[in-house]
Amino acid sequence: MKRGYLIAGIAAMVVVTILVPGVSAGFLERSVLPAGDSTYRIILSIPRETVAGITETLPSGMEILEVSLPPDQYHAEETTLYLAVIGEREITYVVKGPIHPAGAIHGTWTDYIAGETGMVSGGVDNTTSHTGAPDTSGTPRAGASLLPVLAGTGLVFAGAALSRKRGRDES
Repeated sequence: MKRGYLIAGIAAMVVVTILVPGVSAGFLERSVLPAGDSTYRIILSIPRETVAGITETLPSGMEILEVSLPPDQYHAEETTLYLAVIGEREITYVVKGPIHPAGAIHGTWTDYIAGETGMVSGGVDNTTSHTGAPDTSGTPRAGASLLPVLAGTGLVFAGAALSRKRGRDES
């Protein structure tokens, strides 16, 4: 009977170790859509509501025309756009410039709740593409750390063993 509990416990720990990082991982995704003559709509999709900071660096010659956030949640300084994300799932901004911004925009993000940071790539190359399909690229976010999951699972097993021992001692 003891081996059955041990095997079930190990199987549960393996399942939790595999599933938790996969569920918590996500992507910060950037899409670039043509919006007119040398004008492009940039869409940043955030996988869950969070509190984060995003910095987007545009190529020289690009002008930021419009941002979907309230004015107190962004700051544009020449070709750099600083965004304060507070619970949004999607942010859009419109730029105008001589080149297609896909692959030319570089950015970073910091998730202040999860304590994660990463790079947002604008694409692999600086090719000019004027199709209606969005150019979507992004970097995977880091998953949950395995150490707290394993430590919590170990504590549950230790507590169950102590409880079972106390039950036997009292009998």
